[in-house]
Parts: sequence; C-alpha cells; structure tokens
Amino acid sequence: MGDFAQQPSSKYYSTPSVAELSSEHAAASIRWMKNVAMVQFELNVDETLDLLGGIKRRTWFELVKKAEAHQGVSISRDVMERFSLLIGIYKAMKLSIPDAPSALAHFFNKPASANIFRGLSVKSYLLEHGSMAALYNVRRYFDAKRG
Repeated sequence: MGDFAQQPSSKYYSTPSVAELSSEHAAASIRWMKNVAMVQFELNVDETLDLLGGIKRRTWFELVKKAEAHQGVSISRDVMERFSLLIGIYKAMKLSIPDAPSALAHFFNKPASANIFRGLSVKSYLLEHGSMAALYNVRRYFDAKRG
C-alpha cells in the first residue's frame, strides 16, 4: 500500500486535507473504526474491510496491532478517504438521530424509508454498493438531514 503524501499543516486551516494527514491520523482512524464504529454500527470484520475498500484481513489485523500500540501506520489515500467519510457519516448520524448511540445501531442496521436507500439499511446500502460514491451519497444525505 502506498503512503499518502505528508504535507506540512497550515496554522490557518483547522481541518487538514486528506493529503495532509499523517500516519498518526491513520492510526487514530483505525482505532476509531475498531473501538467505536465496529461496535456502534455492529460491523463484523468482513463488513468493515468491505467498507474500507476490500483491504485484506491480515493487513487489517497488522494495522490494528500497530495502531493500538500508538505506532504510526501507512495506508493508501483511498482507505484514508473512506475513513474520513465513515467518520463524517458517524458524526452526522449522531447529530441527527436522537438518543444516539443506542438508536445509531438501530438506524444503521434497519431498513430505512429514505428514497436513497431503496428500503435497505444504511449498512446494506453501503455494503451492496461498496463504492466511494455510496459513502459520499450517505455522507451528503446525513449532512443535509441535520441541516
């Protein structure tokens, strides 16, 4: 997997672009995925790997081991972008769904009435499509929902 470019952060921007994210950001994203998203979204390892673009199980467990040891990790720009979208979806869902996180798993895993999901759950929609476009669609949907 290629390293994503590390560019110096500017003190004038509060949110770094994907290109500016460091290996420490990647490690934090992995810890978030394992300890928050997998738990609150009720994702198993295979579903998690699919959402991250199909990374290999062995690679995932190596990344988790390094991340939990607070070592920097190297992941592709694509995987880092997927983490960013999933974190954004999680944040937008928490802000737009009352009683999160208890309702979060329910909403993520139960069939949704919104047209975008065509009767699928958010999880099923994302896994069925498996694309970056699907992640962007869900992110935009929840961003619009919360206003």
